[in-house]
Amino acid sequence: MANRITSSSSTTVTERSLQYPYPCYVRASDFLSIKLSGATNYGPWQEQMVCLMESNEMMGFINGRFRKPQETGGNYWKWKRSDTLVRGWIFGSLCEDVMTTVMGHTTTKDVWIKLRTTYGTRTPMVEHTTSNKGWKEHLPLHGAILNGKWDKAREIFKNDRQALTVKINDDDDSPLHVAISTCKNIHFVENLLNEIDPELLPTIVTNKNKTKLLPIHRAIFGSHGNTFKYLLEVTRKYIELSKIEGHDSPFVGENAALLITSIINAGYFDIAYGLIYEFPSMAREKKGNNIPLKAIAGKLDAYFSGRQYNFYQKYVYNNVPIQNDNYLEHPHEKHDIENQLPDNAKSTAKDRRSCFHSVMVPGYNKFWEMALLNVPHIRQLQAEKERHNKALKVLKYICKEVREIDDDNVIREHYTEALLMALDHDNSEAIEEIIRSFPQAIWTKHHEYHLTQLAVLNRCKNVYNYLVHGDVADKHVHKVWSDKDGNNLLHLARQLAPIDKLNLISGAALQMQRELQWFEEVKKFALPRNSKTRNKNLETPMMVFRREHKELRKEGEEWMKKTADSYTITAALIITIVFAAAITVPGGNDNNSGKAIYARKTSFIIFAISDAISLFTSTTSLLLFLSILTARYREEDFLKRLPKRLILGLAMLFLSVTSMMVAFSATLYLMFGQGHAWILIPIATFTCLPIASFVTLQLPLLVDLISSTYGQGIFPKHKDIGTK
Repeated sequence: MANRITSSSSTTVTERSLQYPYPCYVRASDFLSIKLSGATNYGPWQEQMVCLMESNEMMGFINGRFRKPQETGGNYWKWKRSDTLVRGWIFGSLCEDVMTTVMGHTTTKDVWIKLRTTYGTRTPMVEHTTSNKGWKEHLPLHGAILNGKWDKAREIFKNDRQALTVKINDDDDSPLHVAISTCKNIHFVENLLNEIDPELLPTIVTNKNKTKLLPIHRAIFGSHGNTFKYLLEVTRKYIELSKIEGHDSPFVGENAALLITSIINAGYFDIAYGLIYEFPSMAREKKGNNIPLKAIAGKLDAYFSGRQYNFYQKYVYNNVPIQNDNYLEHPHEKHDIENQLPDNAKSTAKDRRSCFHSVMVPGYNKFWEMALLNVPHIRQLQAEKERHNKALKVLKYICKEVREIDDDNVIREHYTEALLMALDHDNSEAIEEIIRSFPQAIWTKHHEYHLTQLAVLNRCKNVYNYLVHGDVADKHVHKVWSDKDGNNLLHLARQLAPIDKLNLISGAALQMQRELQWFEEVKKFALPRNSKTRNKNLETPMMVFRREHKELRKEGEEWMKKTADSYTITAALIITIVFAAAITVPGGNDNNSGKAIYARKTSFIIFAISDAISLFTSTTSLLLFLSILTARYREEDFLKRLPKRLILGLAMLFLSVTSMMVAFSATLYLMFGQGHAWILIPIATFTCLPIASFVTLQLPLLVDLISSTYGQGIFPKHKDIGTK
């Protein structure tokens, strides 16, 4: 029987060449005299089912030869009709109790695997304890594996064949487990597998250690990418449907849940997609925290929202072409799912720009081709975009498979865990896809808080932006929600942010500003009356803010005063220097007229203008810093007033330092460089040192202040997030 199944599954039939058999004339009851009632008669029942399917060329529906096509493809309904026929044959041969175990499985292959794993008679497993020696006796073998010395290990295996499957440590690891975990040389693993009897390989590659890990799990946990990919191919080769009777298949049950989540966590999205496409049930498996949808939703670095791109990087990211994902085997799908247009918009744009494209597209493509060849950071952005594209495809496919589950409660468990994980990581793309796939997910609650409330409490800007500004049904209902303590959205926005979110911003003053920005943004969405509504503690949102941010306000005040005080000293010193230079001009004055001797020299004019600019700007900066020192420091002042004063003060101080150095350089040239133009080179070089030092040390603070106060802010329009 095993050989018959293997021969049927040796090749995979593609959609293009496929004509699915449909023997609807067959009376299955004539072949099926045995009804499956449990594990006791599984063997005879399976034998008669295989005979029926082989005689009618239907084995491809259980061994994977007839893969499920895309629902949008022309062959889908032909495949569905034949698959349903075979599934009906199987259902007709099951007793009522057994039938309940496969309810909800939508394909013949899933039903077959479920019955096999539930009732199949396990073949004898290879025991690790085939040797009478303890693990201490195998220390030489253990050492050879750890050091990657294959010649020594092979000699041990030749003298003791049982050593291939023996336990060699306290975790009940086999030599294959240890080789995968420790050996970076893939050839060692290849040689080890070649030494094992082929008949034992299905058992070896599916044998668990004490911690319930298969060798393939060890490979992915150890981040040994090449070893994992090789072992995956080996496992696929020896774990055909006919050869997993009695073995722990990595592609079924809790093993599948652990494997697919581990692959996703390791970032192998192409492999993950290939596996769930070949074994759709893997996307629906759930064991503890090993939930595929939760895993892909928690990979923030696999999405656009998880990266911070500047304007230039966003432009390149939006426009750089990515390679087609042929490994996904869906040629009819849009490849760049992050930048795709709706179908109607796409057709309109195509008609409108066809002439333009015929002329410009070749040059456009050539430009990006040259850029990718010669500009490393553009290649990096393309690689990141491809990675994000793959992650989104995996997310969409998992959502599609989870929708196939018949039990509503199980579906809810899948998307609830994933939603909370995505929200915790501020992953708006995952939230958007989950809500699109499961519209009822918008009503998910956690600790009595809805998604919008959780986004505000946890300061999840991307998720909040999608829920409020995105295409979300019933989003305006969120405005009236209150928690058990009577706190509306504004009360929640006035509470102190989690410490991990606050620490993303440097300086207590900027942290206060960010908290006020959150309140202002939520205020735009909330009902007008919410700003005056009192909770059960009779507190308005502003009262909550003052109580929650009392310490942060004090820290912000201290930070502002210390910063302004240090800059005040610098500004005062500059005023003193440039004022003295103004009344004691270089070269002195003419005794008769009182005018400067070098008044007509170009360098003197530069000195005079630079000195005046330095005096005026340093005086302005001094007054601005003094205004910060004498401010009232109300909570609202941290939003605009205080940051604006600090920005202007720093800008004026930078101009004054630059002008002072230019004035000093002009004086040096005026006094010592007349007729020696070469002296300008060392003067300019050394003049740049203090200016560059000031810019290097102080410009980051100025940029942060300007970006936080006048920039796009933390709440860009949703279209900016959606059109990546």
